[in-house]
Amino acid sequence: MKEIVLNQDLEYRCSSSEKELTFNVASNSDVSLLLSDIEEMELLNFEVSDNATLHLAIFAQKFLKNVKITANIGENSKIIVYFADFTVERNHLDASINLNKDNARAEWHLASLSTQKDDKEIAVNIYHNSPNTHGRIDNYGVCKENSKLIFAGISHIIKGCHQSTSHQNAKIVVFDDDCKAIARPILKIDENDIEASHAAVVGKVNDEHIFYLTSRGLSVEDAKLLITLGYLKPILKGFNEQVREQINSLIEGRL
Repeated sequence: MKEIVLNQDLEYRCSSSEKELTFNVASNSDVSLLLSDIEEMELLNFEVSDNATLHLAIFAQKFLKNVKITANIGENSKIIVYFADFTVERNHLDASINLNKDNARAEWHLASLSTQKDDKEIAVNIYHNSPNTHGRIDNYGVCKENSKLIFAGISHIIKGCHQSTSHQNAKIVVFDDDCKAIARPILKIDENDIEASHAAVVGKVNDEHIFYLTSRGLSVEDAKLLITLGYLKPILKGFNEQVREQINSLIEGRL
């Protein structure tokens, strides 16, 4: 396993020889990390020391087999993740974030596009292992043609972790009758003095929206493209301008 110490912004392109990587974020630092070409990865581990912040952007655009992400967050520290999933075929992503000390925080934002015969399962878990910890998961997806997309995840607040907060959103827009979309967020709450919520929405694209856009001169395909861009657009804020252009091109190419 290769270890990398982060104390400044870094763009890292994973090579085919790297299967496991550990990134250590030094105390009292605020760093940004962009990961791309992670299709050969098996394990990504992030250790965020006390009083530190990691802004993590992951751009997956080709293949993603079985990747496991783990993160351990220290006292008064934060991890903010933006994950753009535009991979193809069959893949499974399993992410676990451990909020291990007081005032540890995690934000997870994911956008996934599933088309043709893609088969994707994405599980994101946040574990509250200390009082006054805060977690949020936002997974947004678009499912088309014969593809399959599953969002799963657990937010677990253990006994004694009072004044913690945990929120989950899992939303998938379905374009075609033959695709399959499932959203199943889970809350496991062992403490009373907390705040927690989850929401799961799976539904077809609104026909009235399509009709309105086509009545204004757009083709059906252009209307679907515009709706998809609007639905997945929030993920763009986590990336630089070059990656934003690549994401827009991928969406256009796959629709």
